[in-house]
Amino acid sequence: MSSISDGNVHAPEHRETKPSQGDPARPVSELFRLDHRTILITGASGFVGTTVAVAVFESGGDVVCMDVAPTPTASNWSDVENAAKKHGAQLSYYSLDVTDENAVAEQFARFIPTLRYPLKGLVACAGLSLDGPSTEFPVDRFRRMLDINVAGTFLVARAFARELIRANNSGSVVLVASMSGYVTNKGVDTAGYNASKAGIHQLTRSLAAEWGSRVGIPLIRVNSLSPGYIRTAATAGALQKPGIENQWIGDNMLYRLSTPDEYRAPVLFMLGDGSSFMTGSDLRVDGGHCSW
Repeated sequence: MSSISDGNVHAPEHRETKPSQGDPARPVSELFRLDHRTILITGASGFVGTTVAVAVFESGGDVVCMDVAPTPTASNWSDVENAAKKHGAQLSYYSLDVTDENAVAEQFARFIPTLRYPLKGLVACAGLSLDGPSTEFPVDRFRRMLDINVAGTFLVARAFARELIRANNSGSVVLVASMSGYVTNKGVDTAGYNASKAGIHQLTRSLAAEWGSRVGIPLIRVNSLSPGYIRTAATAGALQKPGIENQWIGDNMLYRLSTPDEYRAPVLFMLGDGSSFMTGSDLRVDGGHCSW
């Protein structure tokens, strides 16, 4: 674990926020705020993870980042550190293999006592995408994707829910799925990845059903985000294939690829109280790709 920035942190101050519910007296400006809350982000060294972390700081929250590397590897990690300092926020980073059940429990036990605000949100970005013809695709690589994308997401969401139940706090979970959970991707062979993201859609609905209506536990809302194609270093290789960029651009109604910053507001909406009556849903932000 490394503590990157702790802003103006003193003794832990756990100020509980109200359970997520409608309140017509609250100003609209507060509905995207995350003041006095800690948000956990897995896959935090990815472009979406770092972008969301900065957005959480701008909205008043603290952030715990987790990724598999021992230290942050994102090329824009300095942006995350600078945002934490600018907003007087607490930022920490922990190495975690989300597929390791014991490691998940151990890291939660390590970071929970360090928080100044209660854990109230989870953004599960950790994932793996591998492509190749299904007739030759190794089953161990297929299983690896399912293990990270589905089982790993489940393990972190379960640990998050257990902590909220222990502390009797409400909260919100955002599982990063994909439009590829609805449709196949023209020009690339990604059967395993697509299957794993369809699994996230169903996991979202199932966890939402359990944690939104069970008597005796606090309300935990669970929703998913399904991005469209994003222009990042991770997609740069695929875009080098002849015709792929034009294919992907032409496959959506806005005729362009998205950028990571375009997922800030959707994630903040699902984390915050503006989405108080939303659970078990998927927010598709795909430029209309799936609506043809």
